[in-house]
Amino acid sequence: MSIDNILKKAALMGVGFMSLTEQKLKDLIKELESRGEVSEKEGKDLLKELLDRIEKEKKTVGETIKKGIKEYLGKLDIATKEDVISLKKKVNSLEEKVKELTKAMEE
Repeated sequence: MSIDNILKKAALMGVGFMSLTEQKLKDLIKELESRGEVSEKEGKDLLKELLDRIEKEKKTVGETIKKGIKEYLGKLDIATKEDVISLKKKVNSLEEKVKELTKAMEE
């Protein structure tokens, strides 16, 4: 299984988990409202606060995963996208110089 497939599956699992969590939170807050433990406004505020926290955590987890993957790939000594772009620029530059030298030699 490729790294891309693993990352896609992990992302989908994370989204599914977060959706489940949001629905469970809504259900819990509705239950608290029905029992009179929180008002409707308090319930909405609580839900918003909890969903904001979840969103922040998702971003943190995503950044941690990206950092870990970058470190892992660095240990494998695999070229990064930036490395490939840099090499393409160098190759293009060298191709232009070869064309110029070839043209100069023909004259």
